[in-house]
Amino acid sequence: MQKLNLSLNDAYDFVKRKKSNISPNFNFMGQLLDFERTLGLNSPCDNRSTNDQLFFTTPTNHNLFQLDPLEST
Repeated sequence: MQKLNLSLNDAYDFVKRKKSNISPNFNFMGQLLDFERTLGLNSPCDNRSTNDQLFFTTPTNHNLFQLDPLEST
């Protein structure tokens, strides 16, 4: 993500094209989302007001998870 300046979604798609059976766990995806924010990259998840709930879905299994609100630094 850092070297190629990729968002989390773009990086996921990039890796998925190279190795189709990836399935990163929920906590790791949360860490990548935090890392994306430290890189200052635009994410579809950032297009929300501060009171909106944030949800995460995995492309492979289409499960929907609610994320805890992140504190601004």
